[in-house]
Amino acid sequence: MKFKKAIVFLLAMVLIGSSFPLGVMAEDQSMVIKSLDQVADLDSASRNSDQIIVIYKEQGHVENLSLTTKDIKGGETLSEQVDIIAVADSANTDELLARLSENPNVLVAEKNSYIQTSALPDDPDLSKAWQFERVGADETWNKISNSETVVVAVIDTGLYTQHPDILANVTAGYDYVDGTTDMVDLSGHGTLVAGCVAAVTNNGIGVAGIAGAANIKVAPYRVGGLYDGDKNLDVGYICAALYEAAARPEVKVINMSFGGYMVSAALRTAVENAVNAGKVLVAAAGNEGANPNYSGELAVPASYNNVISVGATDKTNKIAYFSQHNSLVDLCAPGQKIYSTNHDGGYEETSGTSFASPITAGACAVLMAADHTMTSTRVETLLKETALDFGTEGRDDYYGDGMIQLDAALAKVTPTNPLSIDSFTVDKPTGQTLGTLLTLNAAASGGEGDYQYGFYYDLNGTTITIQDYSSISTAEFTPTQPGIYTLSAQVVDGKGNTVKETIVNYVIKEKAAPVIEYRTHVQNVGWQSIMADGAVSGTEGQSLRLEAIEVNTITTNYNLEVKYKTHVQNIGWQNFVEDGALSGTEGQSLRLEAIEIELTGTDAELFDVYYQVHAQNVGWMGWAKNGQQAGTAGYGYRLEGIRIEVVPKGSIAPGSTDNPFITK
Repeated sequence: MKFKKAIVFLLAMVLIGSSFPLGVMAEDQSMVIKSLDQVADLDSASRNSDQIIVIYKEQGHVENLSLTTKDIKGGETLSEQVDIIAVADSANTDELLARLSENPNVLVAEKNSYIQTSALPDDPDLSKAWQFERVGADETWNKISNSETVVVAVIDTGLYTQHPDILANVTAGYDYVDGTTDMVDLSGHGTLVAGCVAAVTNNGIGVAGIAGAANIKVAPYRVGGLYDGDKNLDVGYICAALYEAAARPEVKVINMSFGGYMVSAALRTAVENAVNAGKVLVAAAGNEGANPNYSGELAVPASYNNVISVGATDKTNKIAYFSQHNSLVDLCAPGQKIYSTNHDGGYEETSGTSFASPITAGACAVLMAADHTMTSTRVETLLKETALDFGTEGRDDYYGDGMIQLDAALAKVTPTNPLSIDSFTVDKPTGQTLGTLLTLNAAASGGEGDYQYGFYYDLNGTTITIQDYSSISTAEFTPTQPGIYTLSAQVVDGKGNTVKETIVNYVIKEKAAPVIEYRTHVQNVGWQSIMADGAVSGTEGQSLRLEAIEVNTITTNYNLEVKYKTHVQNIGWQNFVEDGALSGTEGQSLRLEAIEIELTGTDAELFDVYYQVHAQNVGWMGWAKNGQQAGTAGYGYRLEGIRIEVVPKGSIAPGSTDNPFITK
């Protein structure tokens, strides 16, 4: 939660005492609350037991509640719809709650509480991520390559965002505990949950989430978890996170791996708001299936309308002993001895319906990535129609409609002949100058129905439309700015499936490219003639050493210069020299062994300089680039020849870049 510095609060009180700018002082010296900035932060008040969650109707605000400092001692605005306030005297909590519930600006007011994550204690037996093969995800990992990101909001204890196996699949979330976009996971539960959804696929480490190669990311919302293993989540924070996730168009799925058996109008209202926003909501059915006090009871939020309630199965496809069972369980997924990412940067085995839920949520996201027009109702229907029926035939209270089968569900979404772009070309090679007319052409196949083609270019981080979607598969444009372009074509078919192809590093030059000139001083020969643009200077096969070099750029159109240095026998690296100055020695019979070259000047960022050396006993080595070392060290090998080229930034190297420098 936000930290308000004490000095700010004291200053506010001084101002209030002098001129009453923030409220009106009553006869008993209490102050009318216009903003929660007027009262202490929640962390300086009671943590939970005397707090009230307030969800406002449209346009509602704390100033509409007629509260005074006699009523409340602290509070925090979590979003436009949700506040949490701490009552000044816990004996008056019920009275204040009744007043707020009757306020016409309040949608819901209730006492704040905790709800727990649905994870069990860790099992010491280590296993592997068997869970994805069991639900058919091993057949779907590489089948979806959506261009538009699908985001799964994970409302939990946070996320260790730097985990190497999930870092690439994380997008912005919010930490309601500390009031920051910086994310931590002190408990560990949230990182385990997020890994089930989106651990990175095909990166050579760890495990893979059910999302596979699809463009799916997790947005973590931290709503509790104050220490390692802490299961408590703040209901007020959960409500705020639900409202925030519901308002984000890129969020398609919300995972809730927590549950309780209380009545909460606030939680129900926040869930209904997300449902009305078209989100797919998935929740853990609960872990109390074997607890005689709760067995068969309806846990929330899993049992709310339009929330997919997920039970847990084990490796034998039987319902886990702990999995809650009731008339509102919808589906089941692996949840016992699951292997996932942990908040220490490694992996661990864990159990609970907490992990069956994100596996199902990730499956929902894959279906929506395959068809961006799919509704939440259609997603749930597909999973139920293709689920494996276990237990009693048909739907039952333990397995619901059965165990999800992502491959079977996806087969009903993905066309048998998927949409693809077979070719995307530009009629002229890279390196054109301003004013040149370019023609782009794309050809699509597969998919369903008629194609619509869109053409675009990206320059300096800005995307410009060349030709909006139409049936025309070609587009023309004339670049008006120099730079490095990314050209792209997007095709959408009659069902709304979209594919994209790009041409990267397409260089548009303002004027003629610069020339780089150079010459070498060769043993027994002296200075050779000036060479340019990749021609060889020096010798090959004559056993003659290079003793010095001179390099210069020739251009009237760019602010471009060059600096370079040489490694000389018995001396080592010399200092950089510039623009035609001698680097090396003359008349001392000392060989050059290595070189470095860099471009300077305000236009240096537009070009790359490549250079290659011919070394004794090695021959031509790989091309070095932009200040890399080229040659040898520790072998006593002489340089015998060099080549240098300047090319537009991002161009393909003139040849192999393997082993431009070797050292002993």
